[in-house]
Amino acid sequence: MASVALAHIARAQRLAGTVRDSVSQRPIPGVVVILLDSAGATVSHRLTNEHGEYLVVLRDAMRSARFVRIGFRPEEVPIPPRAESHTRLDVTMFALPSMMQLVRVVANSRCSVRKDRAGAMGLWEQARAGLLATIVARESNPAMLHRLGFERVMDGNSDRIESMRVRGDSADTAATTFFAAHSAEDLVRYGFSTDSTSAGTFFGPDADVLLNDYFAGAYCFELSNGSRERPNQVGLRFVPSEHRRGRIDIDGTLWIDTLARALKNIEFKYVGMSEGAVRFRPGGRISFRAMSNGIVLIDRWSLRLVSAQPDTIVNAKGSLEARNWLYADETGGELASATWPDGIAWKAPLGALRIQAIDHEGRPAAGSVVALAATHYFGIADSRGLVEIKNLLPGPYAVRIIDPQVAVLGIGLPTSLRFVAARDTTSLARLLVPTAKQFAIERCTAAGQRTFGGAALAVLGRVVTSRGEPVKDAKITVATRMKLPQSDGSSLVWLKDSWTTGSDGLFQSCHNWDLQDEIVIRVHRYGAEDVIVDGQFKSDLLVVRIPVPPVARADP
Repeated sequence: MASVALAHIARAQRLAGTVRDSVSQRPIPGVVVILLDSAGATVSHRLTNEHGEYLVVLRDAMRSARFVRIGFRPEEVPIPPRAESHTRLDVTMFALPSMMQLVRVVANSRCSVRKDRAGAMGLWEQARAGLLATIVARESNPAMLHRLGFERVMDGNSDRIESMRVRGDSADTAATTFFAAHSAEDLVRYGFSTDSTSAGTFFGPDADVLLNDYFAGAYCFELSNGSRERPNQVGLRFVPSEHRRGRIDIDGTLWIDTLARALKNIEFKYVGMSEGAVRFRPGGRISFRAMSNGIVLIDRWSLRLVSAQPDTIVNAKGSLEARNWLYADETGGELASATWPDGIAWKAPLGALRIQAIDHEGRPAAGSVVALAATHYFGIADSRGLVEIKNLLPGPYAVRIIDPQVAVLGIGLPTSLRFVAARDTTSLARLLVPTAKQFAIERCTAAGQRTFGGAALAVLGRVVTSRGEPVKDAKITVATRMKLPQSDGSSLVWLKDSWTTGSDGLFQSCHNWDLQDEIVIRVHRYGAEDVIVDGQFKSDLLVVRIPVPPVARADP
């Protein structure tokens, strides 16, 4: 059966050719080759490579080929008489003198009549060719993609990033970088959010949405001139043709590079939101990048949202008042790298961190695991104490040490090292690697506990749920189990101090115990039975992870 299948492929008739510029005769990459049947319906499509070449397997229904690329006049030619196995069709395309080539349009009755409407629709036709190339690329020549996702929280008063989380994933070859969560029909019908308040879920458009006739029929198009920050660019603005109360829509601009004849990015803002949310400029941005093999990918995407956090303030009357504190946050991602089966690869110009890790005696801290808080980034120090972490998204980071002794608690040891990563830049730093014992002693000192000059033994623990989530407001008491003289029994000697866990579920205790002492820890929570665990020192630090059952709810 395999031999028959291979023989069939070998006998299949193929159509191949090269697409060139009519003036320069240079090959044109990224041309969408659309194979049509006798009724003009699409049967198949391909994309020309970096040499302007294409190759398709012919089907009986194919009658003509249409060649489309942004910045060029579309060409449609009949497929020549088919040879026994190989048919060649070379095509030349004419570059448009203007990206705003006038076209004849049918007016949308819901859009106001503008002088630039014909030019805007001509630019829209060119933009559609560029958007189509992104769709054909992922279907006809998919790549192995490495994507980075992020969540950024602003400080509430400016665009300064207060905190950031980063995650990485490798997409399979059928995936794309960014895709809309809903169809164009649903977005046009129901809007770009599940709720008109800041608590709703917001959506953004992708190439499939923008190409859909539902989208084109619900928006009005007009031209936007570029600024100093956008030389040689022209914008196509799209605004909703009608506004409905309680519905979140988008008002955006698709920017096109007129010299490179390529899509640059889409910027949009959400409209229909409350006045309090508008000042945070909620919206989104999607960027396009043309690769050397002619494929166009979305390489960056972000949504700027408005979130609410309950807060209590003192009003003008001097009494407490509950209000929602609004702040901006961003969610999105970037394409870190892409690799195609033919060996072509691309890497984004991201940041890097190079650290010299040393211990408290100034020696290289070989084997230390250095991680960046709230991210998947980490590195291991070599014999010289050198650590290098690459592919860093721009933004602020805090450095942590992953100590095997406290790894069971699911935390890293904090350090004083913080830095801001920048594109195509390597940040250099020197790091004094803390130990788990030092971390526990510092927590005891901050809590006002006596540490006996740092010579005390320490207990470091974390109270968690059965799912590993930290438990807040658990009261912790610690005792030593003392054997009774001339008896097989024992008694507990409780320390006077007690501690309450914070949002991280951590607690600590420092005391002049002996290594042979058996430690007893009691966890008390309101409405639940106490949990008691025993521990035995094996070094000067005892690490304890205490899972607790859920608090029983009282019957109503």
